[in-house]
Amino acid sequence: MVRLQCVMVVAAVAATGLSWCGQARSSHTVRTTHHHHARRSEGEAAHADTTHLAPHDSNASYTLPNMKNQHGVVQVKRSFVKATSLSDGLQVTPAVQVAPQSDRIYITSAAEVAFVSNALQITRAAVKEGSLSSLLVAVVRQYLTECGLVIIHDSGHLYSAVVQQLLLLPNFRQVVEVRGVSDVGGVVWWLAGCSGYLVLMDSLTPLLDWAATHHNAWNYAGRYVVVSESLAQLEALVATRNGKKTEHIIGVVKGVRRDEWRVYMNALYWRWGMQEVTTWRHNTFTSPTPLFPDKLADLRGAVLKVSAFEFAPSIMYYRDAAGKMLYRYGEDVALVESLADALNFTVHFAEPADGETWGYELANGSWVGIMGDIQRDEANIVVSNLYVSLARIGILDYTAPYSSENTCFMARMEPPLPRWQALAFPFHPWTWLAIVVGLVVSGPLLYLLASAGATCGGDEASNLGQLSFSWYYTFGLHFCEPQMLVPRMSSTRTFVLFLWLYTMIITIVYSTNLTAFLLVRKPPASIETIKDLHDSGLEVAAIGDIYKAGIASASDPYLRGLLRVFKGYPSENHIFPRVLEGKAVFLQSRSFQEFHGATKYTHRGVPMLRIMKACFAPYSIAMALQKHSPLKNKFDEVIGWLQQSGLRRHFFLEGLRLAATTKEYGSESGDGDVGVKERAVIPLSLDHLQGIFFLLVGGWHVSLLAFILEKTFSGQPSDRI
Repeated sequence: MVRLQCVMVVAAVAATGLSWCGQARSSHTVRTTHHHHARRSEGEAAHADTTHLAPHDSNASYTLPNMKNQHGVVQVKRSFVKATSLSDGLQVTPAVQVAPQSDRIYITSAAEVAFVSNALQITRAAVKEGSLSSLLVAVVRQYLTECGLVIIHDSGHLYSAVVQQLLLLPNFRQVVEVRGVSDVGGVVWWLAGCSGYLVLMDSLTPLLDWAATHHNAWNYAGRYVVVSESLAQLEALVATRNGKKTEHIIGVVKGVRRDEWRVYMNALYWRWGMQEVTTWRHNTFTSPTPLFPDKLADLRGAVLKVSAFEFAPSIMYYRDAAGKMLYRYGEDVALVESLADALNFTVHFAEPADGETWGYELANGSWVGIMGDIQRDEANIVVSNLYVSLARIGILDYTAPYSSENTCFMARMEPPLPRWQALAFPFHPWTWLAIVVGLVVSGPLLYLLASAGATCGGDEASNLGQLSFSWYYTFGLHFCEPQMLVPRMSSTRTFVLFLWLYTMIITIVYSTNLTAFLLVRKPPASIETIKDLHDSGLEVAAIGDIYKAGIASASDPYLRGLLRVFKGYPSENHIFPRVLEGKAVFLQSRSFQEFHGATKYTHRGVPMLRIMKACFAPYSIAMALQKHSPLKNKFDEVIGWLQQSGLRRHFFLEGLRLAATTKEYGSESGDGDVGVKERAVIPLSLDHLQGIFFLLVGGWHVSLLAFILEKTFSGQPSDRI
């Protein structure tokens, strides 16, 4: 009979639409009557609403525990008795000291009190679930209409009216009952498009354990609505590694009133934990606060740590006379500061604590350097000319690339050839050989042509009939020496005419090229291709091992063969001395090589290092964020704006201009070639013309040798011409 009546209570409450819920304090179902009808505090009302009725003495008078009643009876509203059919079969005593027309009646039977207590417990549960159901349905209809829904509940909510009401919604996708942490693994964590997670659990321990250990099985972009027994459990959830990187977590906790629920929202970066944003009461929110706002458009001045180190020209340090760093500048610094201005956060730069640069992976899977900072979530952002690499993709998230660069080999600038060799530089060796052949053959041909003409009765100059004279004649033409003797026959005149044209062109081309080679020193043959580098056996040095995997996977056999001579160093300071000694080449980004080559490794305006023509591979450059960082989408958006506006290139050039004004990177002034370049005309020094004097001295020696040979073999000087 009692069970039947209990069912009748719940049915009656549902039929009346819980019409008595949410009324004023005087409409509470069970109250204690005071002599002066004093008004109770909110805490007392809450205690009365959640306390079982129990016997107080043996005289069949009943009251609420710890609540003294002057008349020793329990007061119940007539409307409640009527709605729950309690009057059937019950003895209801007349009201004591209350007018007959009052809505209050009294019961004194122990059976009546027990039955009322049971009915009140069921009714309050129904009120609680009904209010929570309307809250969750309102959230779904207002914010999650287009989202796929996942309902996560424990055993206590298996047959609850809340779950049943949510299942009537058209967009739910999965319902998961969680008894332990392993059951959380059955949740679909990745849904296409918008996804909402409704969590109804008396204890969040299984979800907390899952969030603390499974970082890849979590929907960081999902919208979570978590119904919890306490605010402390919600705080524990948002304090987990997964919770800190989830933008939208809404917490719902029961309020002090029967139909009241307090609504909390997680904060990102600018503060941690949950903050109360509104209250659900009387089937509506007390304030129209958006529950899923864009929290990343304005970070409210939150401090974000940027792990970086000095790596010119991306990041440079401006130091005072004592060497103390005053501030940072460069392309990467300007980009981070632009992001801070756009999203309203404060930048805190810090170098890796272990003194490493980009870092590398240890045998246990952990990283050092700035990669270790981002892997351990000790930094929010990582910059410093950071390449997009598959080797790092498992520990971080890259932003959209903002630049790309070729990676090239930097080698020592070989000492130029001596200037005295400049006399031979205007022509290729094969060209010189052809000129020598023409010089040797032209004399005998002129002699034969002149002799043949004289033999046939022609009138030709007798001197051309001598082989030695014909040779001297053609030599003079090659050296632009005017000849007083003019051939008489048409055949010899034609020959000499074309010989003049030939020698005139040769001498003009030679003299013009000779001027250039006298002024500019010619470098020797050097390594320019990957094959040349492979055959040279030089060490390939780089900062860290970032390029090692790329070389090992190269399709070019010569490039892949460089792996045997590859060696990583902690910084460029260990590499440049080896390159200057000619023992290694430096593999690094082209902008880095050009900057350091122009600012640090020049001597009186002459570069000491050069970049090989053949480069290794292009790399994209981006920033790194924590794995699953909610900042990525906003950062990508702002970086796109900066690229489209051309500001990235502007930041790079501004960094170079500022570097040029510093003592560390500024150009050195000297009294050598720098001063010479300012003059309109460059005077030729002995260094430029040393080859001519070597030629003169060489001619003296050859003349002396010819004299000795002449005296030795003939005994008399040769006939004069």
